[in-house]
Order: sequence, then C-alpha cells, then structure tokens
Amino acid sequence: MATVESPSTYDLLTQYLKVKNIREETWQKLAEISEHAVYEAGEILYREHEQSTHLYIVHSGQVDIQYLMPNGRRKTVDTLLEGDFMLWSAVVPPYKTNSIGICRAHAELIAIDGPKLLQLCESDPMFGYQFMSLIATVIRRRVQSARQQLVDLED
Repeated sequence: MATVESPSTYDLLTQYLKVKNIREETWQKLAEISEHAVYEAGEILYREHEQSTHLYIVHSGQVDIQYLMPNGRRKTVDTLLEGDFMLWSAVVPPYKTNSIGICRAHAELIAIDGPKLLQLCESDPMFGYQFMSLIATVIRRRVQSARQQLVDLED
C-alpha cells in the first residue's frame, strides 16, 4: 500500500489564497497561525451570534451555511466546497457569527487565527489589501446566495 503525504498548511494556503507578490516572510507567518481541523458529518461548527475567532478554508468535504428561520427550522443558503472561505466574521467587526455552519460530509479545514491574521494584514499592507479584497468577494457571494434562496421561497 502506498502512502500519500498530505500537503502542508503552507502549501494549502498558497493554493487557496489568491494573492500576488507577497513576501515569503508573510506566507511563513500565515502558516504559523494556521492549523488543520477535521470535522465529521452532522457536526455543528458554529451557531449564530457566537464570537468568531478563526477564519476557515475548506480543504475537503462539504459544509452547509444555514439560517435559523422564525419557525425554528434551519434553511441552507449555501454549501461550501474545497477552496471556499467560512467564518469571514473572524476578520470583520463585530466578530460575531451570523449563520450556522454544519458539516454535510466529513470535512478537512484550514483554521486561521482571526486576530493574528488581522495583525498580519496590518504589518503587510499589500497582503492585507489583497486578503480583504478576497473577503469582500466571499461576502458578496454569500449575499447573492442568500438572496437567491429568498427568491426561491417566494416561488
């Protein structure tokens, strides 16, 4: 049986973070404040209104983003796959979650310490600008997805 070496956190970060012309020192620091996290199907990763301390990138598996409806049911508004960002609220004030995250299937994630990530963004403005531009794109996509779900509810 052949063993396959899994990619390092550093390699995964450079794969998923689409930023250019970033200093090697910044990549190293980013890898130092990141770690692998593994969750099983059905596991709740976070609930609404919790303190958000880590930004996650999905490496494998699927994670559903849900909202709690007034009738007490949860509505899935997005399903995250490889390369998707989760818990952007870890880097956007007031640093509170606004949805529920549940593993649809076994998931391997990269967890990045939010406060330390913000410090890194401040110490390397080129990286910080590009990173926050990525986060803005994630937020825009989530809003579009939620909007589509609302339209579907009216049909």
